[in-house]
Amino acid sequence: MVTVEMDLKNDAESHQLEQCAWTQSSKSYRCHILSVREEDCSYSVVVLNLPGVGSCGDTEEEALRNANEAVCGAIESYLAAGETIPWRNSLDADMPDDARHKWILVHV
Repeated sequence: MVTVEMDLKNDAESHQLEQCAWTQSSKSYRCHILSVREEDCSYSVVVLNLPGVGSCGDTEEEALRNANEAVCGAIESYLAAGETIPWRNSLDADMPDDARHKWILVHV
């Protein structure tokens, strides 16, 4: 599994992305990730454009690796069941000022 990460700032410019751009091919998926540092210094990660998918970790890198695995598992489950992947428009999501967000390319 290969992941390409692109950091984005939490500003208006980052919200000008094409709304239908998250699926790159039948086996590569572009996911919008929101990362938040918690009070206990751990990290929580939510996939903004794939409902119900997220993870956590002691470091941001660990949380991102765990989220990548969660995305792969969710997509594989939808495909195995013959269901449509329920992508949503992540640009409508509320993003806290102290959160980092980035797009990652996940290969399943």
